[in-house]
Amino acid sequence: MEIKTSMATCPNGHHYDAAKHTSCPYCGAAGGYNATERPGSGPAAFSPTELPGGPSSPSFSPTVPPSPASGRIDPFSVETTIGGQTPGGADPVVGWLVCVEGTNRGTDYRIHAGYNYIGRETGDICIRGDDQISRQSHAMVAFDSGERTYFVGPASGRNLIKVNGKTVLNAVEIKNYDRISIGATQLIFVALCGPQFSWEEGQAAHE
Repeated sequence: MEIKTSMATCPNGHHYDAAKHTSCPYCGAAGGYNATERPGSGPAAFSPTELPGGPSSPSFSPTVPPSPASGRIDPFSVETTIGGQTPGGADPVVGWLVCVEGTNRGTDYRIHAGYNYIGRETGDICIRGDDQISRQSHAMVAFDSGERTYFVGPASGRNLIKVNGKTVLNAVEIKNYDRISIGATQLIFVALCGPQFSWEEGQAAHE
């Protein structure tokens, strides 16, 4: 059986079978496009960086994820934590222990107000690598913010601790640059708070 076709070309350059269609089916279809245009590139097309729906549709920057509250996240409003404390937080440093002998020579450890427990693996101050220090609560360093005084003493560790070469069995007061021996580690104590400065005074001066 012979199939008869009569190909025609419309003004827009579309080829169609005139035996089946009285006019160009492409031009007559909704959303028709020119032969030189690819689908999706005509006036109704939208940019891949825009969402359909017009100006009322939300748009997001690819580098700033949306936030439920404002639609954007302000990088300057993200709170950064350092060592478990936020900058300007309620538990500022009051002094340091600096290792001058042992496996951690050159390392400094922050002291905060109240009790600071020293251990090899866990605690407020972790001195890692010294097997003569108990895993936790070997000794403690304390700061009394009311009296602005510092103390060091044994906790539950099996080995003795020394201050300036003398064994201490109970908590004793320590001063700037006193040397504390715990296991095979020797630490120098450095105070920040004292007669010249306290965080309470600094806070009052800015209120």
